[in-house]
Amino acid sequence: MKALHNLRLIGIALALVIIAGTAGFHFIEGWSWFDGFYMVVTTLTTIGYQETHPLSHAGRVFNICVIATGVSLVFLGIGALTQALLEFELRSFFGRRKMEREIDRLTDHYIIC
Repeated sequence: MKALHNLRLIGIALALVIIAGTAGFHFIEGWSWFDGFYMVVTTLTTIGYQETHPLSHAGRVFNICVIATGVSLVFLGIGALTQALLEFELRSFFGRRKMEREIDRLTDHYIIC
């Protein structure tokens, strides 16, 4: 279940980026906590709305860091989720095939319910 472990780590990292991004916009730009959170969410989801408030040079550099880190984590998360789903599907498919082969090989057995 390495894929689920990776998914958890990516989720934690993404939450930390959201928290750090919100705090960064609050302290660098002097925005309210909600405006900072809103800016981070719209940035990470790549919706593309304009900035909540005009950004200073430092705010733009910080926003570039949030974009690079956050979007990378989102793509990693999509990959980890896909991997987890495929592992689950393949494991259940091959597990069922193995069970059916073992049942076919059984002779002189009775099922008692």
